[in-house]
Amino acid sequence: MSEETKEKSPVRAAVICLSAIAVLAGVIYLAASCYFIGRFLPNTWIGDVYCTGKDIDSVARELNEKMIIPDIRISWSMDGEEDSVISSELIDYRYDLENAIYGVIDTQNPFSWPAALFSRQVLDLQPVITYDEEKLRTVFNSLSPVKDEVSDIPEFSIRFDPETGYYSYDNHHRRLDVEKAYSALKSSLNNGVLLLTLDESYFRDIPYSVSEMRSIDEFKSISAFLDTDLVYDMGAEQIKFDSSVMSFLVLSENGMPVKDAYGHYQIDDEAVVKWVDDLCDAYDTYGRDRKFKSSSGREVTIPATYSTYGTELDHDAEEAYLLEMIHSDDIRDGKPDVHIPKYIRQEAFRGQNDIGDTFIEVDLTDQYLYYYKNGELLWETDIVSGDIPKGWTTPRGVFAINGKATDQWLWGKDYMDFVSYWMPYFRGYGLHDSDWRDEWGGEIYTYDGSHGCINMNKESAAFLYENVEIGTPVVVYDY
Repeated sequence: MSEETKEKSPVRAAVICLSAIAVLAGVIYLAASCYFIGRFLPNTWIGDVYCTGKDIDSVARELNEKMIIPDIRISWSMDGEEDSVISSELIDYRYDLENAIYGVIDTQNPFSWPAALFSRQVLDLQPVITYDEEKLRTVFNSLSPVKDEVSDIPEFSIRFDPETGYYSYDNHHRRLDVEKAYSALKSSLNNGVLLLTLDESYFRDIPYSVSEMRSIDEFKSISAFLDTDLVYDMGAEQIKFDSSVMSFLVLSENGMPVKDAYGHYQIDDEAVVKWVDDLCDAYDTYGRDRKFKSSSGREVTIPATYSTYGTELDHDAEEAYLLEMIHSDDIRDGKPDVHIPKYIRQEAFRGQNDIGDTFIEVDLTDQYLYYYKNGELLWETDIVSGDIPKGWTTPRGVFAINGKATDQWLWGKDYMDFVSYWMPYFRGYGLHDSDWRDEWGGEIYTYDGSHGCINMNKESAAFLYENVEIGTPVVVYDY
């Protein structure tokens, strides 16, 4: 072999080797390229699904297994109105992933697989959304806000409530635009958005009809007549003669106020007299049993048998005043007409609770006394009341302190006692100290009670004497 031949042999071998490698690489490249036709390239992800080398069916199957379609939610943006929820299954809401995957895989070049080895690809699917529109309409129409809107026909009317009187019913405002809301829902679903929030643009006001406009004018006229300047000053309560009162003092027919030939609303005089009757029933306490909420939390009934404290309105005077006033134009002249009623009997505190919040409370059952001033409990103490076995029962009732004295002798048929503080409230009965006793409260009154007065220790009697004014109510009860 020549020297030249020897020198060329290694070169030729290298060339042959490189050529073989190139051919092999080409075969591998072509084979891999053919493999990735219809399959996903290396380093490819769709969401959290690893797709490398997988065909369309297997990726679609895996995606379908992982996919959860949530419920459809509609937020009505109404005060107190809860969101409506529609199950996606009820309307056959689906994502067509297979066609979407075809579209994605068509964007990949199988011959570019070597480059894909060095860069991660996360692909976005644009699935075709399908649902049964007929089912959607049926479900949408069954939602409460939609049903309410459809069934609640727009109406303006004048109505009468047996508790509050005349009022207007008007449901023309802020009505749901059903078709606009339904179109928005379809648009959201088509875009894959399963939450729809309806703002104010989805609500509207419905115009009034000609007859409704007449009703609006009529209600303005009624309201002006029912709104007066008269106020009954009952002390703790103020009774304004507005629609809530006047509605029940006008003649009515078929739920509407009656007008005379001149178009004026008519007053029902019998209703006015009944109103005065009801006022007296509500405020008269004199000569009547009354309920009282005791400090122990019990509601007790205090008999009127011995009670000297109470209120009595002058019924006839109030009837005459109100009948004249309510027919007068002065009741609507824009000037306040504050009326304090006339009384046959009037206590210092006026109101339905004429005892007020300053009083002495005597609980004969628990043998205990409380003194409240302006609603605050200032003093409490044990007492001894009348000796029941001996017939010296302390009278139950509501009374008032009618005098105050110090260093008094109290005497009766078979007793004479000296007291430092004496506060009478009914006949010979009163509150006073009792130094001859060593203890108070408990069951003492059942075997060593008083002659009917309320006994207490000197400290308590002194405090009450210094703080209680003449006229202060004294509530005496048992249960």
